[in-house]
Amino acid sequence: MSELGMRLKTAREEKGYSLDELQTITKIQKRYLMAIEEGDFSRMPGDFYARAFVKRYADAVGLDSDMLFEEHRDELPQSKQTPSELPPRVNRAKPKLVKKRSKLASLIPTLVVVIFVLAIATAFWYFNLDDNGSNDGVSREEQQSGPAVDIPDSDIDDVLEDGEDTDEEEVDEEPEPEPEPEPEPEPEQELALDRTEGSHSYFILSNTDSLDVRLEFTGHTWIQIRDSNDDEFHQGEYYDEDELSFDFSDEESITFRIGNTRTATIFINDQLIEYPINNDVQNITVTFEETEETEETEETDETDE
Repeated sequence: MSELGMRLKTAREEKGYSLDELQTITKIQKRYLMAIEEGDFSRMPGDFYARAFVKRYADAVGLDSDMLFEEHRDELPQSKQTPSELPPRVNRAKPKLVKKRSKLASLIPTLVVVIFVLAIATAFWYFNLDDNGSNDGVSREEQQSGPAVDIPDSDIDDVLEDGEDTDEEEVDEEPEPEPEPEPEPEPEQELALDRTEGSHSYFILSNTDSLDVRLEFTGHTWIQIRDSNDDEFHQGEYYDEDELSFDFSDEESITFRIGNTRTATIFINDQLIEYPINNDVQNITVTFEETEETEETEETDETDE
């Protein structure tokens, strides 16, 4: 048994804890607690776990973990793991809203040009008729100054009965297109704390169709990510200025286990998650609630199939 293991075991016995009780308090399996007391760190799942388990053991029995690490530096394994290669961030293209013009609105410029051309052609024909009509060289002034000719009312009635209209045809004005309604503003996303259970906090994400995750680190820590089936998706150690990003939009929920919340920050769709408790080691679960529009679209697709 090592000196460090002896100090931890003595402190445990002074607290009156059995190994089974300490296992319940620290959430560390009994076989790892026994390995710590015996000083056999080769039975640990990794160097990072060994130091993390020793810290949790010391905190549970009332010892200063930082002082233990300093005094028993030679007995503890040193973490040599380097950060794993960071996966690229997935950028989802956002749909663009395109306003459609009605067919009637697109035809108005063409109608204006046609009317303008017809007006010019009519004016040209009218003036050309005045200058080159069958008046045998009689000027307009002479025609206007000549004696007025009386036309019998019967002749006028005959002309009207033949269907000739003395008035110019009126051009029906095209109705102005009704303005298209402005699109309703999209609701802002909401990330709300649902509840906490011990060191586990539960959040609900709503009013959005995306679940983009970004993690930033300011110091050494360990992180594990599990998907909605509670399968391990990712884990690793990270250091200052490291960053991770994922797109979990297809997941119903996602769970993070943070080894040191003082050096790890989580953003959901660029919104910061504020840790509701002060534990260094925490579990954070985010449940993704799809918007009603997305759900209706999925139901329509299933009906079509």
